[in-house]
Amino acid sequence: MRVNTKKSSCIRFGPRFNVKYNSISMLDEGKLSCSDCVRYLGIYLRSSRTFACSFSHAKQSMYRAFNAVFGKVGRIASPDVVVELVKTKCLPILCYGVEVCPVNKSHIGSLQYVVDNCLRKIFDVKLTETVRECMKEFNWLTMCDLIDIRKRKFVANYILSENLLCKVVANVCSLR
Repeated sequence: MRVNTKKSSCIRFGPRFNVKYNSISMLDEGKLSCSDCVRYLGIYLRSSRTFACSFSHAKQSMYRAFNAVFGKVGRIASPDVVVELVKTKCLPILCYGVEVCPVNKSHIGSLQYVVDNCLRKIFDVKLTETVRECMKEFNWLTMCDLIDIRKRKFVANYILSENLLCKVVANVCSLR
């Protein structure tokens, strides 16, 4: 198989993730570079002791999308319209691939902070308690609840998949 060394990179997970190593030489005289963070199918993986994802790009993209939406309609449209636009156009950017990434409390808090900042700007409020009341009023789930729902839906779809590989993995996991 031919590997495009310009588009490919090597990343290390495990106990020796931080050991420095040189580029990997390929048979066609090219070199495969080594990185601390790589993008795979739109999800950023970062080198660490265990499998880990980086959410910094998702947060940047969410802020970028939010500012584009808010800059166009934020002062003109009602908060109902702006909240729906942000929910449908911006929030999926922040949540993309979160169901397949290992997520801990600090990740959830970091993602929630982005949502809170956007809502603070929409409603022109400062307090987190006020943001939570706005979320309840507009039926906006917390990131913890949203991630939980997305993970459950992903697992359910995986188990029901017609893909042979998915069925084999699901059967092996059910035997444990």
